Amino acid sequence: QSSVPSLTSEPNSIMLVPVGDHYTMMDFATAYFREAQSMQGLKGMSAEKSAAGLVQHTKVPIQESLLQYSDSELNELATKNFKTLMRFMGDQPKLKNQNEVECIYEILQLCMEKESLHDEVYCQVIKQVTHNPNQESVLRGWLLLNLLTGYFLPSNILMPYATKFLQLASSDPSSTHHDIAKICQSNLRKNFMYGGRRHLPFPVEIEALLKGRSARRLVVLMPGGVEYLTRIKTFTVAKELLQEICEQMGAGEQEEIQEFVLFAIRNNMVRPVRSEEYLHDYLLEDKLVTVSLRRLIWRTPVHFENKIYTDVHYGQVLWDYLHGRILLSHSKETEMQVGILAMLQHWARTEQQNSAPSREELREYTPKTLQSSISLQALENHVGMLLRTRQPLQPMDAKIQFIEHVMKFPFFGYNIYFVERVSDNTISVPCFFGVNKEEIIAVHGTTQAISSVIPLKELQKMRTLRPVSDGGLPGIELNYGSAASPKTMWLELSQAKEMYHTIVVILDKTELHH
Repeated sequence: QSSVPSLTSEPNSIMLVPVGDHYTMMDFATAYFREAQSMQGLKGMSAEKSAAGLVQHTKVPIQESLLQYSDSELNELATKNFKTLMRFMGDQPKLKNQNEVECIYEILQLCMEKESLHDEVYCQVIKQVTHNPNQESVLRGWLLLNLLTGYFLPSNILMPYATKFLQLASSDPSSTHHDIAKICQSNLRKNFMYGGRRHLPFPVEIEALLKGRSARRLVVLMPGGVEYLTRIKTFTVAKELLQEICEQMGAGEQEEIQEFVLFAIRNNMVRPVRSEEYLHDYLLEDKLVTVSLRRLIWRTPVHFENKIYTDVHYGQVLWDYLHGRILLSHSKETEMQVGILAMLQHWARTEQQNSAPSREELREYTPKTLQSSISLQALENHVGMLLRTRQPLQPMDAKIQFIEHVMKFPFFGYNIYFVERVSDNTISVPCFFGVNKEEIIAVHGTTQAISSVIPLKELQKMRTLRPVSDGGLPGIELNYGSAASPKTMWLELSQAKEMYHTIVVILDKTELHH
């Protein structure tokens, strides 16, 4: 038992938004501050004045924690933190060689390690920004509150009081900090819904905040080579950025936005970002992470009234088609399809409506997996015949027809992974595994016959597996089936993590759909 408020035991089941005059910080201090217990004999004005003083700026460090702790270590950490806070806010001289970034780190690190001190730290910062005569000091305090609200939730007991404090501060237009108080309110709401950022900020991020730069430039790589330039804030979640990009593309319906996913890519490691995750948790200081966007699920119908939307979909479908992300087996019929799609790709390029593609271009228009098995001469003859018998299309119309054509392929809409080993010996390896909105399938490496199907609704749990030996491949273990007949399968593939997280994201999104 560490403090009077039960700080960590209960989950935050409801987000209280207080109304009226209740739930002021003065009320909280009167009920829970250590010092308030010793003032219980006071009456009238002097009691009110003393209570108000409990939550007002002080020039002298506190000697004991504001909240009652029976654990002496917590009491000590609280008083030490107050001194760090005063140094950061400029109310006390900094230690030798100590800078502001280190002060912030110390405070955030303490909150990371001691959940039971969250309320204490909140109360300390709120106290130091209340009736503080030094504007620079107040601004520093609010900057810290901005970080606290995005990272750590107050307990259920303090939550309504902290919410009320932020409400009052943001509704006072005369104050210099009503804008940052609004940001803190939004942070707290997001933190409540999504659980707060996982990783502490890098020093460069804190330095930028101290200089008043609250947004960071981000380039999102879109399919088809389009770069989307945006600015993200300290606590932007993927969902907000997806909404912004999709609206620019003319895909404003929530159901369709759900089908797009941001991917964080670093050194060939690809990781889909869940919509409620904070982007900064993926963006490392070293600028080695790139963020891209893809459509992961194809449930809602595609529509082509917006040029950017068409270009993005064409870019993704084309890349997947040419790079083996859509499985195609070699047959006479496939050769005919490759010819039609080569013609559409040619027309999709501007000013190519009246010319025939060169051999080099035809090779570019052919999927890499089929280049060795399709005769260029036969393809040239076929495309030449098509061009003589068909009316050329404008680039936009050619792109739309290309997308609609590829969407008819049997394996369209599956995310495809090359798997080298499987525990089920009825599946011959190497093979492909595909994941779409409904199922996981195992596909024969050459005949492309489907040898196994696991409906996603039967997936009970899964986990990633480390390589068994040095230089071995990572894997995934899938537990599926019913309680009466449980089944397990493991597979080894270089993209194990990407496949695992893709399944997680699809499950998230399909649950929302149901």
